[in-house]
Amino acid sequence: MAFNEDSSGSGHDEPWIQWFCGLKGHEMFCEVERSYIEDGFNLYGLRACVSNFSDCLDLILDRIGPDDSDDSHLTQSACTLYGLIHARYIITAHGLDAMYNKYAAKEFGTCPLAQCQGQPVLPVGLKDEMGADTVKIFCPKCQCVYHPPPIRSRSSSHHGAGAAGVDGAAFGTTFPHLFLMTFSNLVPDPLPPNSAYVPRVFGFRVHMSARQRNTPAGTVAAAPDTNNNPKANNSKSRVSMRKSSSAAVAAAKKEAAPTDAAAAAKNSPPNKAPNAKNDDGSAAPSIKSETADTSKPTAAKLSSNIARNNNNKTGGSNKRRSDGEESGPKGWILGRFQRRQEEKRQDGYTV
Repeated sequence: MAFNEDSSGSGHDEPWIQWFCGLKGHEMFCEVERSYIEDGFNLYGLRACVSNFSDCLDLILDRIGPDDSDDSHLTQSACTLYGLIHARYIITAHGLDAMYNKYAAKEFGTCPLAQCQGQPVLPVGLKDEMGADTVKIFCPKCQCVYHPPPIRSRSSSHHGAGAAGVDGAAFGTTFPHLFLMTFSNLVPDPLPPNSAYVPRVFGFRVHMSARQRNTPAGTVAAAPDTNNNPKANNSKSRVSMRKSSSAAVAAAKKEAAPTDAAAAAKNSPPNKAPNAKNDDGSAAPSIKSETADTSKPTAAKLSSNIARNNNNKTGGSNKRRSDGEESGPKGWILGRFQRRQEEKRQDGYTV
């Protein structure tokens, strides 16, 4: 809590609560009602947080005079106790009204962000435990938390520790958000998306690559420090392993694509042409069709059939038929067999 021995409670005639709230750096505190402090239900659980609880409570309620509390340790404990009571009081109906007046008067300060244009801020604590962190200011417009500006004074005797020395537990983590929920008319409009500051050089926007740290030529980048941050290094290694594995899988799929297509073409059954007969009624050899559609005869197919029949009659003298099938020895033997059968029919033999 912002308190020093030069601003001790000795020598002042005003009530202790008014004296405490009037110290430099305590502008964010409001005066807690005496009736609230005297109610023991509101102080439940605070006895274990400070030493000399009863004496500190008597000092806050002016039950003992300032001259009886020259002990600086007692005054420091009283300041801590008042901060804990203050954190509970400002989330009540009377406490919210008291903080509303201070917010309207901008006694908590304004947002340091230029885009917020002097938006009033609210005090907030990042922890609810005493001694964990100092008080911060919360801007309801940009939804950011900042350090409060330091309090400066010309006189060194009246120079307090400033708002930066006030414990954040004196305001708690709940107050600013409950305050905006209670007074919803005070919630400002959020910042527009295009309000972010854009760095420029000679009128041109600075590219993101220019913000990266440049390594001198001929130097090797430093290896990740596994001792200081092993989690970050492990995550980076996992990401690189995922990238390399995905690249290997993609390359394997690309190489396997032509092979799979060739295997599918090889395993697929060839298109069979319909059974054909020669002029003498005998079965002609099966011929592989080059096209899937054989229902509609074309001029090329008719010419190939005529050439094939002529080739059968002549004994298959051509090495390659017009339809693309080689005659070979099989075609020659077939043609000779057909001629023998024809000669027997002419001689009157029954075949």
